[in-house]
Amino acid sequence: MNKAYAAVLIALSGALAGCASTQKVLDKEPTEVFHSEKSQNEVAFCLADKNHTGALDRDDGSKVVLIKNGYGGVSLAFTIYKEGEGSRIEYRKQFGTIGGIWKQCLGLKDEK
Repeated sequence: MNKAYAAVLIALSGALAGCASTQKVLDKEPTEVFHSEKSQNEVAFCLADKNHTGALDRDDGSKVVLIKNGYGGVSLAFTIYKEGEGSRIEYRKQFGTIGGIWKQCLGLKDEK
């Protein structure tokens, strides 16, 4: 095996080892919690649609939208709960940066 090939394998192994599992990210305390007047289904659909992924239904009634990197590691997780007529969104950031287009989905209400 040549040295360049070995270096690539080591780099890939390191990148994959750094990938966060879904449960590891969901077990973290939320990075931020948002409250929206939009329904749980509307927020989940929008987040999933804008990020080309799906929303997962959980046994507790929540919906989860996961944003993954190119290696399959979870970089952001959104857990959306029904809250009255609107929703509560727990945002967990594991790593990486993405644009803020997801904020359009929340339709945040003022906290007073």
